[in-house]
Amino acid sequence: MDSELITLLANAGTAGITIVLIVTGLLVPKWAADDLRARLRAAERRADASQDQADAAVAAAQASRDIFAAIEAGMNMHRSPGRTPPGEGL
Repeated sequence: MDSELITLLANAGTAGITIVLIVTGLLVPKWAADDLRARLRAAERRADASQDQADAAVAAAQASRDIFAAIEAGMNMHRSPGRTPPGEGL
């Protein structure tokens, strides 16, 4: 901004100072602040939803791991020492 314009606006009193503050970004209109707050709330909701999805994926992976471990334990339980299970050792 031109220094003469700043001086003119500053000399214009409260209105001029307000314009300078808005132009320089030091003063934000209420509607702009409300818009930023709304965007922040939306971003927080998206982050919460992503965290919920991640938690569900971890729970599903843990359940799958437990199921596979139980299946493997059941298979090993029926093995006799020295006997090859069907399908192995071909």
